[in-house]
Amino acid sequence: MQFSKNWLKEFIDINLSTEEICDQLTMAGLEVDGYENHKSKITGNDSIIKLDITPNRGDGFSVLGVARELSVINNLQFNLPEVVTIDNSFKDEIEVKVCEQGPIYYGRTLKDFSINSKTLPLVAERLQLSDQKLIDPVVDITNYILLELGQPLHAFDRDKLQGNISVRPAKNKEALTLLDDQELSLDSDCLVIADSKKAVAFAGIMGGKSSAVTDTTSSIFLESAFFNPSAIRGRARRFGFQTDASLRFERGVDYALQKLALDRASSLLDQTVGGTFSNIVSASLKNKLPKQPKIKVSLERSNKVLGTNISKKKAMKYFKGLGLNPAEKNNIISVTSPSWRFDINIEADLIEELARLEGYDSLPQTSLNPVYKKILKAPEVSLSETLVSKGFNEIITYSFISPEEHKLYGLGNRPLEVENPISQNMTVMRANLVSGLLKTCIHNHNHGQENQRLFEIGNTFTLKNSKKVKENKTLGGLLQGNAAISNWNEQSREISFYDLKGVVLDLLSPFEVDYSFGDSSIDFLHPGMSSSILLNNKEVGFMGSLHPKFLENLGFKQDIFIFSFEVANLKDKSLTSFKEFSKFPSTTRDLAFLISKETSASSIQQIIESSAGDFFKEIKIFDVYQGKGVPEDKKSIALSVSWQSMEQTLVDSDIDNVIEKIVNLVKEELDGELRE
Repeated sequence: MQFSKNWLKEFIDINLSTEEICDQLTMAGLEVDGYENHKSKITGNDSIIKLDITPNRGDGFSVLGVARELSVINNLQFNLPEVVTIDNSFKDEIEVKVCEQGPIYYGRTLKDFSINSKTLPLVAERLQLSDQKLIDPVVDITNYILLELGQPLHAFDRDKLQGNISVRPAKNKEALTLLDDQELSLDSDCLVIADSKKAVAFAGIMGGKSSAVTDTTSSIFLESAFFNPSAIRGRARRFGFQTDASLRFERGVDYALQKLALDRASSLLDQTVGGTFSNIVSASLKNKLPKQPKIKVSLERSNKVLGTNISKKKAMKYFKGLGLNPAEKNNIISVTSPSWRFDINIEADLIEELARLEGYDSLPQTSLNPVYKKILKAPEVSLSETLVSKGFNEIITYSFISPEEHKLYGLGNRPLEVENPISQNMTVMRANLVSGLLKTCIHNHNHGQENQRLFEIGNTFTLKNSKKVKENKTLGGLLQGNAAISNWNEQSREISFYDLKGVVLDLLSPFEVDYSFGDSSIDFLHPGMSSSILLNNKEVGFMGSLHPKFLENLGFKQDIFIFSFEVANLKDKSLTSFKEFSKFPSTTRDLAFLISKETSASSIQQIIESSAGDFFKEIKIFDVYQGKGVPEDKKSIALSVSWQSMEQTLVDSDIDNVIEKIVNLVKEELDGELRE
């Protein structure tokens, strides 16, 4: 947004330089992009001030809003522009009906005006300085009011309206052609302006072509309305566009301005095109307006948080200037949010207002005393450091994905749809990190990266039931290409499932958690090279090779390995512990079992670990075999089991009974047999 500095003087008597004004606005939280000096033929020396307004400050999208901020900072009298009330010359029989989503509506008709009139010079100049094109007097004045007061207006051709006006939800798949010839099929959560026959405008966003003002228009119906931000937010973006009106309505327009804006526009139109005006028709549902929250703030707490010593008198002055109607008792100030501030709802918002108006540059600087004690790292920090040490690169992707991606990688979860998506390809919240990892991998590979190790730590979203959303902090990783760079004495090899498992084990081992692996039935993973990840016997993730069919659909020929698990339940070990090593040799036995090919190796591993006795040291799986010599419905799993005592050298008799116990348990629980 940009505007003329001299325009501000219609609201406040300010004598500061443009540079001083820009500095004050910046320190008040209204970001200034810059300014340019300008010589006006009408008002003399002037400047063009350019602002970037934060999304929460809808009131800042107007000269009025900026002037109000400056009036509070500089303790200046703030005045609304003088409006000459235009009397009605005839009665318009049109009636207006509103709804909960659009609770305020004003309108009046103008006829017998001079269509060939020129826009007032001051209006024209200020619009051009605000980077607005001049179109015709009527449109120019509606744009002027939009910039001046922040209230969008819309003009209809009165003769094209049939019957009465109503603000209502659109019918499902209701058709509407906009002013720019865009043809829409509206959803039932969209809001429209309709006459007795059809929708004539996309409420708060853009007018319809069927009721548009043209060169032959002889009668204009001027609209000034308030629509609830929730009814406008995201609707334009859903159809791939945005307007100046929707930009303001979705952030919140002052719901006390509609009558003033219509009177102001009527006065300017009277000066520009003349004509006769009808009575003002209106309708309102005051009980459906946004609630003005009543908030309390402790001065003691505020000064403690900010490190300031703002007096009660100064705080009251700030809040009064902001239109908050403050009242004080026992150093507790009670306020009511004004109609133009949708961002003030809790005590912290009021503390922020005091910081802004006091000036961020005036807040004291305090040195922090160092604390020398062991501080446990957050799980995601430890995980990130481990992965970086292994050559992984961290990525950050959108939390939004397409419905097609969710169908492929959503693990059967219901799609959590976004009400106001930023694009048509980002309408669903991700249930895991797979989609982002794969898209990054494909992009990098297409740009010459043949070996990739990627990871992301971010939030994923699932629906626990029909209403409650579960948000999880999740780690996802991807490996693709060679395990190591080849050199003169070592040939490179492709990454395998065991490389993937090694990474996962290295990630989990530093944490105080009982982890294990189980069967996986995830569609996008290879059934023979995948596994679920369990923490304390609860499934929290998966790892495996991408299914060949999915690789083919991606147009990718090399294997891609993926892992993912929740990090919320991981607890870092507080202290590194050490134990004495044995001076006696270990005893190792190799065992091979024939079991069902559907049974996981971890099942045998768990039996051995639970029954191997006091001297048990470790277990390693060194072979899994299916083929000649093994029945078709079976597989052979070979394991190396080690025992070691701290006090003596173990002999066969110490181990034989344990092995017999293991063999019997495998037979009983897994229907397996020892392979000779």
